[in-house]
Amino acid sequence: MKIFVGTILAILVIAGTSCEQALNVEKEKEAIMAVLQEEGAAVIAQDKDRLFALHVQDDFETRLELGEYGFNSYKGWGEVSGLLGDWIDSDGDVAGENPVNTKENMVIKVTGNTAWLTYDNKWVWTNDGIKDGYNNIQIIFLEKIKGEWKISFTAIYSKSQL
Repeated sequence: MKIFVGTILAILVIAGTSCEQALNVEKEKEAIMAVLQEEGAAVIAQDKDRLFALHVQDDFETRLELGEYGFNSYKGWGEVSGLLGDWIDSDGDVAGENPVNTKENMVIKVTGNTAWLTYDNKWVWTNDGIKDGYNNIQIIFLEKIKGEWKISFTAIYSKSQL
């Protein structure tokens, strides 16, 4: 009898510890969208600390940009943070009044503690009453670290000015 009870307890312990918590994909997608919204808000506020906090900040972080002037690659947090910091310090491309950032045509795939997504990224603002802005397509990889989604890779393909 002791062997039977011991066996049942062992099976229950093994089964209980080996079961992973079910992934709530919709909840994770909402959390990822919050990161993207915070990214846009941090850029509008020109707040490097807020923007930097959204990134993994390791040697593997990468940013690729393809636009009308060619292709640029930034590898490692030193290069990526330098690019983002310089961009914020110089007012970036969003130097007009009332900037608005929208993300459309979103495709998100969540697989455990990693996710990838692609979307149309649109920025609109006014300069002296004239509407201006730009569009790009972004591909982003994120990692979930200590319960928070962080950006680890960004590829940007410039589409057009508005």
